[in-house]
Amino acid sequence: MATFALLYSDTGGGHRTAADSIQQAFATLNGKLHRVEMINAIGYLPRPFNHSEATYRVAISHARWLHYLNYVVLDDVQRMQKVGALLSKLDSARLRALFREHPADVYVSCQPHFNPFVPPAMRLWAPRARYAHVVTDLSHIHSFHVTPFADVVTVPTEEARDELITRGVSPQRVIITGQPVIPSLEARVKRGAGSRAERGLCEGRPVVLLLGGGEGAGLLNKTARAIAHAGLPVQLVVICGRNQALYQALSRDIAGPTTQVLGFVDDVPEWMGASDVLITKAGSTTLAEGFAAGLPIIIFDALPGQEEGPRDYAVSHGAAVWCPTPASVIAQLKQWLNHPDDLARVRRASKALARPQAALAIARALMALCK
Repeated sequence: MATFALLYSDTGGGHRTAADSIQQAFATLNGKLHRVEMINAIGYLPRPFNHSEATYRVAISHARWLHYLNYVVLDDVQRMQKVGALLSKLDSARLRALFREHPADVYVSCQPHFNPFVPPAMRLWAPRARYAHVVTDLSHIHSFHVTPFADVVTVPTEEARDELITRGVSPQRVIITGQPVIPSLEARVKRGAGSRAERGLCEGRPVVLLLGGGEGAGLLNKTARAIAHAGLPVQLVVICGRNQALYQALSRDIAGPTTQVLGFVDDVPEWMGASDVLITKAGSTTLAEGFAAGLPIIIFDALPGQEEGPRDYAVSHGAAVWCPTPASVIAQLKQWLNHPDDLARVRRASKALARPQAALAIARALMALCK
């Protein structure tokens, strides 16, 4: 029985979602023949990277300039390899503990911060294990994703594959699979399409789903208020994620007959199925889920650097529109309401990008490493 260690962190919701999707894919394919462990392994990295979760949450909420500076400074392959080698020597005990506490046949990185550190450490403390990396950015790939030591690298798009190869990753090791989403996503979206009444939604009035990521980050507050007060003939559903303060404020101020405000929920696919338009920040996983649901997308926010690539990918393929202000979001909704043919065209473009079985393809590629 081969053991797979899926390494993730809670720097945003996409990395955990990728790991969870792959774990579910293993169970779907042949759960009894493989042992799969999900590990939030960020704490095993050398300082200061072991504190990435806390610094990420602060930066995206209060200091985006710092997040962008960090992104740019670290976006150099040779620099990151040197930094990884140096910090691993200075703080090796943490990495050694990872292999001692979580022995595995294959270590799978679902978060790029592991790439400069884990593969070199494996040569010392897990020399027989294999290493794989799951790229979770649709395009504009950061140097953290560029690892020459991986036995296989899965990527969500052809653009991502080309970028990695251009930056030195062997073409034979790069596999286009799509962005990992839960294998049951399509079925759950279909269930959601028939659940409007039980969700307090009426027929004959378009449903607009507004998401801000797991942390409820970005311009969600202003955008939600603008839509709620715009007088549009729509039903608005706002999902605030873990941002309890925002949930309470919006519940108090805008919730009503045509506006629902929710906190953190575990049925986003069903809400997508019940919706006609998705408004979201430019997280790769949420965009991929939107594609799988066949939703026309308005992107209202994008983290500088990190989410500009996914935004540009969705917009360039006609699956989304970039509306960085509440006023532009309202204008785009009005345009689609008045021109349903335009809305239908964007919906078709979104569906064309869907790869809902990506996690299954990734699981198969990982299983092949143990043959």
